[in-house]
Amino acid sequence: MTTPILQLKPEFKRLLEGGTSAMTIANADMAGSSFAAAWENLSFTGCDFAGSKNIQLSAMRNCRFINCSFLAPDHDFGKMANVSFTQCKSSGRSIFGGTDGSTGVLFDQCTFSGGAAAPQSFEGIGCTGEITFRGCIGQGEVLVSGTRLTVQNCQFGSMTFVVGRPRKRGAPLSATVLFDGCQGTGVWRMAEGRMQDSDIRNSNFEEIVYEGMEGGSE
Repeated sequence: MTTPILQLKPEFKRLLEGGTSAMTIANADMAGSSFAAAWENLSFTGCDFAGSKNIQLSAMRNCRFINCSFLAPDHDFGKMANVSFTQCKSSGRSIFGGTDGSTGVLFDQCTFSGGAAAPQSFEGIGCTGEITFRGCIGQGEVLVSGTRLTVQNCQFGSMTFVVGRPRKRGAPLSATVLFDGCQGTGVWRMAEGRMQDSDIRNSNFEEIVYEGMEGGSE
């Protein structure tokens, strides 16, 4: 059971006002209010994140999400720095993550369940900066990176990866991509993006499809 964040008075005030003091928010339902501050030095444990655009942050720094559930959310975490998601789960079409310039973003042992096949979309889970997925499993979701994508020891089925950003979709971003120790089933789509280079090590896939990828050199 989770408790509506509105009923957790100190935690709710901290999330509204920002600040830098460390705080742990445990077993909270985050769908109860809108948040637009910068979040820093926060730990979320066993919390539920759902709803559409009720979390629209300017930035997120030094935050951790542990065993949290993301139930078809659409959230913007702003420019992220040193943010980790550990043993978290997403279900349904999920859009949450950070903007350009994000660094140190890690998804560790997370589970993504978007459905049988990923939709045709350039929005999803991740950030348009540097991101690592490690020991994750899932299918039918969109994973997003901007300048560096590292995927280690993951098992994904029918996933879509949006890497970089081509000129026609805005300011171009070139992504460096590494897959290491990964297992892929179904079709992995490398969606319309911009890739600087890629490296695949110790990995097996059924099929990888490159759709409209743009070279990264100027």
